[in-house]
Amino acid sequence: MSELDGYVEEIGLFFANLGLPRMPGRILGWLLVCEPAHQSAEELATALRVSSGSVSMAVRMLVQAGTVERYAPPGSRRTYYRLRPGFWLREAEEKAKVAAEWRKLADRGLAMLSDNSGDAPSEGQAARSLRLEEMRDMYAFLETEYTQIEARWRQREKKQDKRKRSSSKESGA
Repeated sequence: MSELDGYVEEIGLFFANLGLPRMPGRILGWLLVCEPAHQSAEELATALRVSSGSVSMAVRMLVQAGTVERYAPPGSRRTYYRLRPGFWLREAEEKAKVAAEWRKLADRGLAMLSDNSGDAPSEGQAARSLRLEEMRDMYAFLETEYTQIEARWRQREKKQDKRKRSSSKESGA
């Protein structure tokens, strides 16, 4: 097994350890390191030594998740697949949305407990509230952090774009 194959397998196993199917992980791994960056279903099947059916199912899953997109180079009649540009930033954006949903669920649970509290909160109710407060606080923190990560990433990209443009002007390109 080549080092490249080992890397692809490592990403497949990473997916499996997350409870996801291994094949989409292998395809993602291959699309991260292959040349050219776009591959047909046949090329994916050949490179990964798997059936076209398993490639089809895995690619469909990656397309639906927004990780991979269909791509047709000018003049080609074949469909190729490649990593969706901007996917990694969208991952952070999605994590911020998920954190916001969890925070809202915790807020809803806290409101429900306070509405049903009556006069004096019981010891059991205080423990339940504490669990929900911890959940809410953690997800509020994550929501804020992921949003800040997104903003910092965009700033970083702008700086890198400026550097690239200025270096290409200096080199006469």
